[in-house]
Amino acid sequence: MPPQETLQGGGFTLLWVGSALGEFAYSTSLIVLPLIVLALTGSPSQAGIIGFVDAAAMLLAGLPAGALADRYDRRGVMLWCQAALVVVFGALALLLWADAVSLSALVALALVNGAATAVTMAAGESMIPSLVAEERLSDAVAMNAARTYAGQLAGTSVGGFLLALKNAFPFVVGCLAHLAGLVLLLFLRRQPPAADGPVDRPVLNGRGLLEGVRFIASHPFLRVGLVCATATNFFFGAIYFIVIASARTGGMATGVIGAMAALLGVGGLLGALAAPLLRRRLLTGARPIHVVLWTFVVLTAGIAVLPGAWTPGVLLGAIAFAAPTANAYFTTCQLMLTPDSHRGRVVSVAALASGGGGAIAPLAGGIVLDQAGRFAGLLGCTAVMAAIALLTSLSPALREVPELGAADTARPDTDTPVPASASAPASPVPALPLPRPLTDRDSSP
Repeated sequence: MPPQETLQGGGFTLLWVGSALGEFAYSTSLIVLPLIVLALTGSPSQAGIIGFVDAAAMLLAGLPAGALADRYDRRGVMLWCQAALVVVFGALALLLWADAVSLSALVALALVNGAATAVTMAAGESMIPSLVAEERLSDAVAMNAARTYAGQLAGTSVGGFLLALKNAFPFVVGCLAHLAGLVLLLFLRRQPPAADGPVDRPVLNGRGLLEGVRFIASHPFLRVGLVCATATNFFFGAIYFIVIASARTGGMATGVIGAMAALLGVGGLLGALAAPLLRRRLLTGARPIHVVLWTFVVLTAGIAVLPGAWTPGVLLGAIAFAAPTANAYFTTCQLMLTPDSHRGRVVSVAALASGGGGAIAPLAGGIVLDQAGRFAGLLGCTAVMAAIALLTSLSPALREVPELGAADTARPDTDTPVPASASAPASPVPALPLPRPLTDRDSSP
C-alpha cells in the first residue's frame, strides 16, 4: 500500500483517533477500578491487586503481543482486542448498574484490559510505517506520544467526575469509546505484515516469541539503546516516587501533589507537540539522546537542591517536555531499521524491557527514601544518571550514528530469514522510550 495513498485516505488519522479513544478508556478505568474495589471491600491491599493484575497482564502479554502482530493482519488483531474490551467494559457497567459486581469481575476486567492493551499497542505501532510516508514517520511517532499524554490526562480527570455521578458511568463511557475505536478501525485496509512466505511469519512458540530479543541483541545500536532506555525509565520512576512520597510525608496537601503530577502530564503533552520542530533543530547524529539525558541529569540535581514547593513539579514537567523529542527520534529509527516481518516483536520487547524498569522503580524509590532520605537519594540518582549519560555520550554505537534517511539497510544475524524486500533503508538507531509521566499504567518515556 503506497504511503501517499494512505495519507490521502486518512489511514493514520483513523488509527490515531481510535487509539486515542482507547487510551482515554484505559486511563479512566485505571483511576476508577481501585476506588471501586476500595468501596466494595474496604481493603487497600485488595484495591492494590487491580493495579498489579493490570501491570502483570501487560508485561506477560508483551512478547506474545509482538508475535501476534507479526503473524496476523494487524488491523484484525486490533479489532479482536477492541471487541473484547467492548464486551468486558459493557458487562462490568451492567453489573455495577445492577449493584451485582464482585471483586473477581473487577480483576477479570483488569486482566483483559492489560493484555488487550499490550496487544493493541504492539499491532498499532507496527502498523505506522505502512500508513505514512517515510519523511512523515517521525511526526507520526510524535503525534502518538501526544495522544498518549492527552488520553492519560483526559481519562484520569474525567474518570473521577464520572465515578462521582454513578459508579457504572466510567465503564459505560469506556465501552462506548472502545466501540467507536472498533468502528473507526473497520475503515482501515487490512494490514498484514510484509513477508515473502510462511517462513517469515513467527511461530507462536518459545523460539518465535524470543525472535525480537535475538533481533535486538544482533544490533549494537539496539542493545545500547534498550539498556539506556531501561535504566532511564527506572531512575525516572524512582525520582518521581521519591518526590511524591517525600512531599506527602512532609505534609503537602494532596491537592497540591495532584497538581504537581498534572504538571508532568502537561509537560509531556506540550513536549510531544513540539517534538517535530525540536527534532529537526537537534537532529545531528544521536544529539537528541545526549541532550535529553544531560537535561535529565541537570534537572534532577535541581529537584534535589532548589527550594520551593512547586519546584519539583515544574522540573519534572521540564523533563517530561524534553523526553518526547528523543523518543520520537529513536522510535522512528527503530521502525525504519526493523523489517516489517519483525516490527511487532521488536516493539513489544522494547516496551517490555523499558516498562519493566519503570514498574520496579517505585519499590526502589521507597527503599532509597527510607534508607538515605530525599536529598541524598536524589543526589545519588543524579550521580548514576550522569554516569549513564557520560557512557552514552562516549559509546561508539551512538557516537557514529548516521543521519536519518541514510541508505543503510541492516540485516539481523538471526535464525529467521528476513526478506530483503522487507528491509527499509534506515539509520541503525534503537528505539529509546524516555521518561513519561508515571501513571498506574506503567509507572514509566
